Amino acid sequence: MFQSETVKLYGGRQVEVRRAGQGPVIVWLHGPHGLRKTDPFVAELARRHTVVAPVAPGFNDVDELDDIRDVHDLALHYDDIFEALGLDGISLVGHSFGAMIAAELAAHVPKRVARLVLLAPFGLWRDDHQVADLFARPTSAIDRILWKTGEPPPWLTDPANFPNDPVEKAVAIVQGMTSVAKFIWPIPDKGLRRRLHRVSAKTLVVFGADDAFVPAIYADEFAAAIPGARKAVIADAAHMVPYEQPAEVMRLVEQQFGEKVRAA
Repeated sequence: MFQSETVKLYGGRQVEVRRAGQGPVIVWLHGPHGLRKTDPFVAELARRHTVVAPVAPGFNDVDELDDIRDVHDLALHYDDIFEALGLDGISLVGHSFGAMIAAELAAHVPKRVARLVLLAPFGLWRDDHQVADLFARPTSAIDRILWKTGEPPPWLTDPANFPNDPVEKAVAIVQGMTSVAKFIWPIPDKGLRRRLHRVSAKTLVVFGADDAFVPAIYADEFAAAIPGARKAVIADAAHMVPYEQPAEVMRLVEQQFGEKVRAA
């Protein structure tokens, strides 16, 4: 589904950027599962848009994290990517970890992002509604938190999405979790709330009503902190809301972006 290119950045850094589809550009920032070869939500986006999807630092090579010390470096890393790609005033969709990155980018460099959709983002914290600590649980228990049904759909475990070698597969999973952990553990509050007032993008925040990872009450928190933001809480969905209720999420995305996203 994807075509891949390597983009060189300042200081010798480089990043893999994948593209799919044709039409107005939408940037996709993936969640903790990474960028899979078979991703039904990205495939749906690509029916109407050119989807530009950078691979998050650490997901291909954990050494990529050495030069990215904190969320500030992470936001500027993505700004460097979009500067290298010549993308400005972008329409940006992020899920989970990717949504946190999207919010940080829009807060750090407001003019870079014109339209923003945050799907089940984390980055905020309430003592009375705590974000679940995935890293304190065995790997086998994580899916019970992420998915409303308690288990992933077949496409997510499709062998085509993983290296054939079982050791390489395990390494790929650990790399992804290591990258996420660096920026959200032990508490995913790195000061984002203090920066969200800087977001100038037209913003929509979407949560699944049954999210056991980041409770849906955080939709209120993000919407209150971002000027003019709208929110939507979708029934019968959890943290993996774009995959559990794809038609409704796509409807909201198209409604948010309309016909004004940049042409490829």
